[in-house]
Amino acid sequence: MTEQKSTVVIPCAGKGTRLYPLTKVLSKSLVNVGSYKMIDYSISECILGNIDRIVFVLSPDDDQLIEHIHSINNNKNIPGINKNEFINIDCKIVEQKLPLGLGNAIYLAADYILGDSFGIILPDDLILHRNSVINKMKSIYSRYNRNILYGKYISEELIENFGIIETGSRYENLYLVVNKLLEKPNKKDTDSNLAILGRYYLNVKIFDYLHNLEPGFGGEIQLTDALSKMLSDDQFIVIESGDYHFDVGNLKGLELAERYINNNPF
Repeated sequence: MTEQKSTVVIPCAGKGTRLYPLTKVLSKSLVNVGSYKMIDYSISECILGNIDRIVFVLSPDDDQLIEHIHSINNNKNIPGINKNEFINIDCKIVEQKLPLGLGNAIYLAADYILGDSFGIILPDDLILHRNSVINKMKSIYSRYNRNILYGKYISEELIENFGIIETGSRYENLYLVVNKLLEKPNKKDTDSNLAILGRYYLNVKIFDYLHNLEPGFGGEIQLTDALSKMLSDDQFIVIESGDYHFDVGNLKGLELAERYINNNPF
């Protein structure tokens, strides 16, 4: 049986307001994190994970980022990749013309997905691991045919900043079964502190739930809202993160990540 080709969607259209003034003249994804661009860590995760295609969702006229993407297969400065290694990954670029949210960004990639499942990597959720997290998720999806989320336990005061996963029993005595998903809830409305990190591996049926989805939190099309609807018809499990995770979409997280990288070169 031939293994199905794999796709990862990387949304890069955010304005990066939490990283201002670094993003005043630069795309958020091109901000340096240590010796590399933020987006390069996501690209590295795909290459190390033997992903066949990356679909980048960009803001209109982001010429600097487009140029960077076009240079990937000739780039000799990608974290974790040997400078002599041959790189040949199929890259597609999609424009998100209006800032309608993460759910909309993912929906725009629908026509470029290879096969019946795909991964999502959010570049500002930096996970520093020499083994590809998205490849691990792909393998688990292939084995169990379950949608995969990636979660991290957070402190109570941060609950209102994250999508939150409420869980039940364990599947195969390994992975927590997802019972409910909440988009940035009031901490009084949930007993869970397991947050969704920016890694997903999903069946393409998610596009049916994103189609005509009403705007949610912040007036945007929220991926978590579509996942919640899908959860009533499909099964989800969550991998609990034990890796070094940094929210490099804000200045404090960026500083912490750079401090860690300086002491632990990638």
